[in-house]
Amino acid sequence: MPGSKFILPKTCEICGTQFNAKTVTSRYCSDKCSQAAYRKKKSQTKKEAQRKNLVEQMPTDRPYISIAEAVALFGISRDTIYRQIKKGNIPAVNLGERLTRISRVHIEAMFPKVESVSNIQPEAVNKKLDYNQNECYTIGEITEKFGISASTVNKTIRKNGIPRKQIGKFVYVPKVEIDRIFAHR
Repeated sequence: MPGSKFILPKTCEICGTQFNAKTVTSRYCSDKCSQAAYRKKKSQTKKEAQRKNLVEQMPTDRPYISIAEAVALFGISRDTIYRQIKKGNIPAVNLGERLTRISRVHIEAMFPKVESVSNIQPEAVNKKLDYNQNECYTIGEITEKFGISASTVNKTIRKNGIPRKQIGKFVYVPKVEIDRIFAHR
C-alpha cells in the first residue's frame, strides 16, 4: 500500500506510544510491536482450540464439573469461580488437592454459556451474491441514478463493505445493497 502524503498520528495498539503512521491501515509503531501482536493472536487461537477440545470431550450428564471445565464452558476466570465458592454462592466439593468440583446446575444459573468466536459469522459472509448484470449496477449507473460523484460512490462502497466485482472494465455492485444505502437520497 502506498504511503500517505499526510501526517497520520496514531497510537500503537501494543505499547500505546504515539507514532506517525505511514499508511492509513497502520496499527503498530514498529516491527517489534507487530510481531508481539502476531504472537498474541496465535496464543489466543491456540487457547481457543484447547478450550473447544475440552468442551467437546466433556460429558454433559455429570452434576459436578471441575474448575477448568467451568472456565472453558462459561468463559469466566478461575478467581471468579473461587470467589463465588468462598461466598457460598456455588456449592463445591473438595475431593483432594486439585480436585475441586462445583455444581453444574448452580453455575449454569449464574453464568451463560460462551459460544465460540469462530462459530459466530456475519450473515454477509454466508450469503453468496449473484453478479448477474440484471441484478447489479455499474458505478456509472449509480452516479447517474442518484446524482452522486464516482468518488463518493466508491467511498460509500468501501465504507459499508459492499461486495463488488470487476468484469472487464466495469465494476458491478448489487442493486439491493446500493438501493438500501442510497434510498434516502
